[in-house]
Amino acid sequence: MTTFRRTSLLLAFMLATSPAYGQSTRKKKSSKKPPAATQPVKTTKAAPADDADGDESVEPRAFGSPNEDAETAVTPLVSPDAPAVARPAAAPGASGEPAVASAAVTASGPVALFAVARTSAVEEAAVKLEDELLSRLKASGVALVDLGAAFPPSPPASLARADTLFEQGRTDYDNLDPESAEAKFLAAAEAYTKHPAELSPERLAKAYLFLGASRMLNGDSTGALDAFKRAVVAEPSTAPDAALFGQDVLKTFDQARADVKARPAGTLVVESKPAGASVLVRGQELGVTPLKGVELPAGQHPVVVSLPGYSAFSQYTEVASAKSTEVKATLEPTPGLSAVRDAAVHASTEQAFERDTPPPEARAIGERLNARYVVLVAVARGDKGHLQAELQAWDLHSNARLRGVEIALAPGAKKNGPDAAADQVRAFVNGVAAPRVAESHSFSTLIKRPWFWAVVGGAAAVTAGAVYVATSQDKSRPFNPVSGGVGF
Repeated sequence: MTTFRRTSLLLAFMLATSPAYGQSTRKKKSSKKPPAATQPVKTTKAAPADDADGDESVEPRAFGSPNEDAETAVTPLVSPDAPAVARPAAAPGASGEPAVASAAVTASGPVALFAVARTSAVEEAAVKLEDELLSRLKASGVALVDLGAAFPPSPPASLARADTLFEQGRTDYDNLDPESAEAKFLAAAEAYTKHPAELSPERLAKAYLFLGASRMLNGDSTGALDAFKRAVVAEPSTAPDAALFGQDVLKTFDQARADVKARPAGTLVVESKPAGASVLVRGQELGVTPLKGVELPAGQHPVVVSLPGYSAFSQYTEVASAKSTEVKATLEPTPGLSAVRDAAVHASTEQAFERDTPPPEARAIGERLNARYVVLVAVARGDKGHLQAELQAWDLHSNARLRGVEIALAPGAKKNGPDAAADQVRAFVNGVAAPRVAESHSFSTLIKRPWFWAVVGGAAAVTAGAVYVATSQDKSRPFNPVSGGVGF
């Protein structure tokens, strides 16, 4: 008797003595010959409880509503202490096996995704990849963790001092003390511009308007014209009230408006690290970084660059006429987000990616962000120096895992890019059809014992408790067991 037959007989004996499969061995004999290749498990409905003593038995039950007459390849679930493995789906036109669903997920939840650099030389690539993956997941409807809510920005700075200076200037102006009023209005304008993120364009424009009027009273027409131009740039709709100001102020202000309109506009270019930050000018959102080619009237503008979870960058920027003005913002993560990113680094090491259970740092991230799914992407350079990344995702509720998703980042790479990786994560989160198969606890324990696999010697493949035995007698080909995620 050959080794293969002895192994097959031993395995058949074990299957027959297993409580989960005992009934299957008592089925009526069939005249059909054994199949020549590995067969999927045939799914049928379980027998009613009152027919438990009948002669007719059933196959292991697959939950769901399969067609009774159809044979369906079943990819069962593993137990919580043995998460299954999901392989990346082959790109269109590419060879390779499709991804194996690690779990039948029917409930969704927030997703936290972080890309980390395993070496400092690829930090920029990690930041870019994280932004691309988040954008694709968001566009496909995946619920992402709101970092802005998890790490709220600092309370806005108070403009009380600037408001007080403005009111003092109004008092001096009304009391016909233009010198003191000019000093107060100038101080108020400077105080406003120190806080671009909280700056009200209307307040600043009003301060410049009264500053120009005070200079007119002091006989400084040139200084008044400059102040009026700043008022128009700060808020184009600003106009002096004829009931408060004389004709000289109204006439000079009109000249300032005409001069501002006649000046060629300037161009604002904004970059940030990390990219993807919102850019606001005078409280209006112009887009996200990197932002290029935005025309603005020449003059000073409050520029605010913000990203959820990061401290906002803000400055009062002078946009030159007919020239390009650059703003480069380095955004610092809030202390809370910085701690979460440190945890992501520890959870993305090669050793952590080999774990069969979620790393403690991944669980900490999920608890801190109230996230069900934690997606970690490790970026590094391969043996040939090409950029590459490996993605792993955990369902912290069931311990199901998506692993082995490789992302090609080399220039011109079309296969297995960020788009394909985002599709894998979306499918994992939304739930890939993977019916559950009932398994006996004793049989599950049996197949996990080392001596069992030493006896079987590779003649079978296990997928989360369901054993598939090769029955092919074709000796001309090497043995090819049923492939699938082995969650052990």
